[in-house]
Amino acid sequence: MRFIHVYRIARLTPLTMILLASGSVLSAQEPASNNDVSNTDDELQPITVRDPRYTENFADEEPIDDQSLAELAPSPSERLRSLFKLYRDAVADSMFAEADTLAKQIVELTIEINGLDSETTARAITNLAIAQHGNGDYASAKLNFQSAIDIVERITDRLNEDLINPLKGLAASELALGNIAAAAETFQRATHISHVNLGPHNLDQIELLESLAESYLAAGDLDEAIAIQERIFSLRARNVDLDSEDILPALTSQARWLHRVQMYDRERYTWRRVLAILEDHRGRDDLSLIAPLTGLGQSYLYISVPDTNYFHPTSNTTGEIYLKRALRIAEENPQSNWEIKTQAMIALADYYTLTDKPSRAERVYRDAWELLTANPDFEKQRTELLQSLQILQDIQPPRFYGVDSDAVPSRRIDDFESGTIVYQYSLSSRGKPTNITLLEAQPEVFDDMERAVARELRRFVQRPRVVDGNTVQTDNLTYTHNFFYRESDLPDATTAADTSQ
Repeated sequence: MRFIHVYRIARLTPLTMILLASGSVLSAQEPASNNDVSNTDDELQPITVRDPRYTENFADEEPIDDQSLAELAPSPSERLRSLFKLYRDAVADSMFAEADTLAKQIVELTIEINGLDSETTARAITNLAIAQHGNGDYASAKLNFQSAIDIVERITDRLNEDLINPLKGLAASELALGNIAAAAETFQRATHISHVNLGPHNLDQIELLESLAESYLAAGDLDEAIAIQERIFSLRARNVDLDSEDILPALTSQARWLHRVQMYDRERYTWRRVLAILEDHRGRDDLSLIAPLTGLGQSYLYISVPDTNYFHPTSNTTGEIYLKRALRIAEENPQSNWEIKTQAMIALADYYTLTDKPSRAERVYRDAWELLTANPDFEKQRTELLQSLQILQDIQPPRFYGVDSDAVPSRRIDDFESGTIVYQYSLSSRGKPTNITLLEAQPEVFDDMERAVARELRRFVQRPRVVDGNTVQTDNLTYTHNFFYRESDLPDATTAADTSQ
């Protein structure tokens, strides 16, 4: 059973607010910087030192009276700023448990100073929810995002611009909890408020639209997700010369999205447009060509249903040509550096791993190893890139037991129970799982799900570890898959249902 610690703040106007502890999907909201205490953040409590070792050398000094001590204490606004700085640093360092603790102090002090119904309190509660979301406590984050929304609506209206940030957080928490329909509806509301306050063509809405597209993609509504991405491209390309370098960010983003939705022919067409623009403006050997050449090369690892408008006959060996060209530019361009060369080498080696050419892969991995070993300052990068396992081909085992499609069912995720399957495996020097063994299954009744996860795990590809320039096998790895099932799926429930009929 999971226990939720409840953080309660009492003495609040007509309401008692409950803030659930624990987590960041958004950027922390800065306090306004004016002289009004209500626009500051939380405070640090003054530290009192009582150990005589720290006071004995000052026996002859004139004692300070209580009033003087009070004057030395930081003001509430200073304490809030200090706490917010600590909070912001904790979030930046992904120390969300610490950020959660700091955010609760900020909330408590903010309410004490400004009351519950204030913009500053709404921002403080939003920051608490951000920390909780980052800490994986999505249920608590959801409640606090909603609390911040309620405050803003009470003191302003339902179309105020200050609603956008907590609405984004609420939608992200709903998405994390599997409530896809609720997430999409909330993202849509935030987008509408953005239109009302900033206009229908404002670029600030792009982040919201990207999140909305993710919601539709998670729900299996590919057509709607693609339509939103085309809208995003139109916003980015508005008033931009389509043959200028100004269009490159929009094209690059579109190419990466097309890859995600498995529209590989259109993705390659888009990468070629990027390359053509760069070559026209910067020449054929510029370092800026490396990223689109890499993206184009990697796209040939995948096959999609041919699109007659964009299709070119290809084979997966075609990708090697573009990746080799990227590596040649990285090695020959005088403005290149070790980092650019290493990334180009590893991209080519990963391509060979994914196309099952282990000898070529090991040779290029060795080149990267030697480059990173030549300088002791590169040891950290060598460890991250070549001695830590990186996923090259991820897998998506079924998330719901007994559901034909992996699209989220119409019922809310709260209607389902959660299960876990854990496999142990070794990663061979070719980057493929071997010695796959079931370690744990909770509950131990879903054999079909266990087999489905095992099948998917055989397709899992990771970059093999490199030791002394050689790819090696890594043992005792685990893969954990969390899934959802209905209580009626359990054998006892099924038997009882059959008996009652």
